[in-house]
Amino acid sequence: MQLKSIPKNAGSMGFAKPDLDQAQLIIQRSLVEIASPHNDGFTASYCKRDLYMLKCWLDDVYLQLPKFYEEEQWEQDRLIQLLKR
Repeated sequence: MQLKSIPKNAGSMGFAKPDLDQAQLIIQRSLVEIASPHNDGFTASYCKRDLYMLKCWLDDVYLQLPKFYEEEQWEQDRLIQLLKR
């Protein structure tokens, strides 16, 4: 899985918010394959590794993004969600 960094000119053509529903569907399909009793450990681990690499890529590019004042609230909300588990 080859993941790229954020292009330097990203967003310079005007606002076009991407539809992340398609990305979520693809990730959910991968989760189904990982949990499927019909797949062997090799197949499941391959799918899980792809998800891990995606997570790492997101973590890396997220750090390159500008900071916004709302982020502290997002982080607090997430922490509360985790503590309620």
